[in-house]
Amino acid sequence: MKKLIPPVLLALTLTIAAVSVCLNPDQSPRTPDQPLIERTAVVSCVIDGDTIKLEGGEKVRLVGINAPELHSSDPVERMRAERAREFVDNFCPPGSEVGLNVDDLEPRDRYGRTLALVYVRVDGLWMNLNAELLRRGLAEVLFLPPSEFNPYQWLDFS
Repeated sequence: MKKLIPPVLLALTLTIAAVSVCLNPDQSPRTPDQPLIERTAVVSCVIDGDTIKLEGGEKVRLVGINAPELHSSDPVERMRAERAREFVDNFCPPGSEVGLNVDDLEPRDRYGRTLALVYVRVDGLWMNLNAELLRRGLAEVLFLPPSEFNPYQWLDFS
C-alpha cells in the first residue's frame, strides 16, 4: 500500500496542474519588456500624435488616447499637437520597427484605421507608446468601449 501512495500523489498533482493550465491558458507572467505583440511593422510616417502610417499604407490609430489636433484653430492646441507628433516621431521615425497589439474587440475605427497598442524599443525593451503619451500629458484618455484595453490602467494615481 505504501508503494502505491507516491505514484498516486504524483498523478494527482500533475492532473491538478494540467487542469489549472487549461483553465487559465493566457495567464503566463509577462515582464515589462515582454508585452503581447501580435506582429511587427515598419513605420512609413507619423501623421500626428495618435496616428502612424506603416509601410504598405496601413494607418494605425493609437487606441485609448486622443492627442490634440494639428489643424485646430486654437494656437495653443496646435502647439500641443505638434509636441505630441514630435514625441511620436522621435520614438518611431520612418523606417523604424514597431510592435502592434491590435484591439480584438474593436480592430478598426470608423475611418478604417487599425486600432492598436503601439510598442517601440527603448534601450532594448518594448515601451507602450500609447501609455507614454498619456503619462507625459501629450494625450488624453479616450476610452471607447468595446475595447480590450483600458487606458486608465496605464496611469499611476499614487
